[in-house]
Amino acid sequence: MTTEHDRLAAQLRAGLRGEVRAGHPLAAHTHYRIGGPADLALFPADAQDLARAVELLDAAGLPRVVLGGGCNVLVSDRGVRGAVVLTEALRQVRVEDGALTAGAGARSHDVALAALDAGLTGAEFLAHLPGSIGGACFMNARAYGGEISQVLRRAAVVDPAIGLSEVQLDASQFAYKRSPFQTSGAIVAEAVLQLADGDRRQIEDRMTHIERERRARHELDHPSCGCVFQNDHAIGVPSGQLIESCGLKGYRVGDAQVSLHHANFVFNLGAATARDVHTVIEHVRRTVAERTGHHLELEVQLVGDWDE
Repeated sequence: MTTEHDRLAAQLRAGLRGEVRAGHPLAAHTHYRIGGPADLALFPADAQDLARAVELLDAAGLPRVVLGGGCNVLVSDRGVRGAVVLTEALRQVRVEDGALTAGAGARSHDVALAALDAGLTGAEFLAHLPGSIGGACFMNARAYGGEISQVLRRAAVVDPAIGLSEVQLDASQFAYKRSPFQTSGAIVAEAVLQLADGDRRQIEDRMTHIERERRARHELDHPSCGCVFQNDHAIGVPSGQLIESCGLKGYRVGDAQVSLHHANFVFNLGAATARDVHTVIEHVRRTVAERTGHHLELEVQLVGDWDE
């Protein structure tokens, strides 16, 4: 039997080159490997197709969510009403005159590898960083002393009001876990990183060091969203230390568990549901607030049909 979502999917396919699927499960598209179905899932073929997808969805009055690597999100077990636009096909990476251009769907680690191959320094912090470049731009991703705002100089963006355009960027437009895209509503289709010539051996050594650090903290052992909570620099104590001080390492509901090594990570040990993870997150927030008076701010974004 043809559903309304099937009919909408057929209409969207007529206007796009990428795939459109109705009732598409999202778990395989998130780093947590968790998430129910999207009413509609769109897979634009390139930046122009992304702009067209946004245009068609907005004209139809359909709510939309954009996912890149699906790293910094927890998708509800009930799924997502409306449309999810996945940028997975926008993975092209090219280097020219010290500038590295990456599609929004390019994996952060692949961008670091491309910079290494070109002998360019400045992208090492992206090594083994979960997620895509589009998500890194949106969240102003930072790790190991590096931050996307330090190297992001231009971006091709889809502005719902004007379509596809290019914007110039500099570090003054960004802050901790904040980017201009969070307020403008513009969707990054392609990012241009300005890097510097470097020594390949030193670049590779830095990336190897980062990988060892991540593995030493067991960050790559199980699916997760990365850090669940933001750090509050006003108090000078990382959120992971606050959580650890409350004895919450190892706290578990179902297959969702606070890491035994890095307390700001909540792992999916194999069969966790979004509800399990959310229950752990809320228990951690309440416990830290009760014992320290500090209210943890979520870094992970809750996506989809939540009843809280």
